[in-house]
Amino acid sequence: MRICRSIAVVALLGTVTACAGHKDAASEATPPPLLIESRGVTMPLDEAVRKIAFRPYLPPGQVLAIAVIPPLGDEDTTAHRGMAIEYVASRKAMLLSQWPKQHFTLAFGGRDVTYAPCTIVHYSADGVGWTARSGLMLTLQPDGKAGTGTVDAEARRLIASGACS
Repeated sequence: MRICRSIAVVALLGTVTACAGHKDAASEATPPPLLIESRGVTMPLDEAVRKIAFRPYLPPGQVLAIAVIPPLGDEDTTAHRGMAIEYVASRKAMLLSQWPKQHFTLAFGGRDVTYAPCTIVHYSADGVGWTARSGLMLTLQPDGKAGTGTVDAEARRLIASGACS
């Protein structure tokens, strides 16, 4: 009888040990890459600001990543490069991209936003853009699914907090 109990205890301990050492596949899954990683070269903020020629607007919220991004349509120089910031707003990852004023008109859907500062214009179903009074050109889009209202509300919040200065 003692031998049977000992075998049962050893078998039970072996099962518990095997379960404790087993990792759930979901816990081992690699999170998907951030949207910003497909836009430019990610780097720390202090390094990024040395590679651009404007003072970027930093959105309130938890910053996930910062990247230097290619210019909108000119040479890839410090004077023309942009900066993107992926951050969390209302539990959604958002990508704010910004570029310095350049010598061309920025239009979304045929609507000129270059000379209409602080006017939110949709360039896609869930992406918006606007210009700041300084001439800075900004776009905002979610990293993943978010309703148009969510993106619009976040753009209005950013503009109210200084993204249109």
